Amino acid sequence: MIGSTLKTINVRKFAGAARSFSSSSVTRDVARMTIIGRLGADVEKHTSVNGRDYARYNVAVNQGRDSETSWYHVVSFDSNLEYLVDNYKKGNLVYIEATASLQPFTTAEGRRVGSLQLVQRNIQKIATPRQPESREEVEAEA
Repeated sequence: MIGSTLKTINVRKFAGAARSFSSSSVTRDVARMTIIGRLGADVEKHTSVNGRDYARYNVAVNQGRDSETSWYHVVSFDSNLEYLVDNYKKGNLVYIEATASLQPFTTAEGRRVGSLQLVQRNIQKIATPRQPESREEVEAEA
């Protein structure tokens, strides 16, 4: 190793150079997902055993005509649950931002597995042109 030297860098000297993207002093790791898909059923309101209201719904995502449909199970603790339940119905195309976490549980056979839990942070309907539901409607529009 002629002409090369190793230097020890003082890490403390550079500790203040890094900037945090968080406004708090505590940094957290976050797993977020964005989903665009169709509601598989009407949004349903439930109450947990401790009395907290929440909504549960499923979203179907198709990657293409010949591909398999992926289903995502979403939970919402939104303050506007009544609006969500009254206005989000089966078949609506929705845009969802959610926080993802793996929830471990034990099956009846005693096997430890995990389920991906998505907690909704934002949901919006995506307006799409109305599709005629029958041949008569197509002919009536022509």
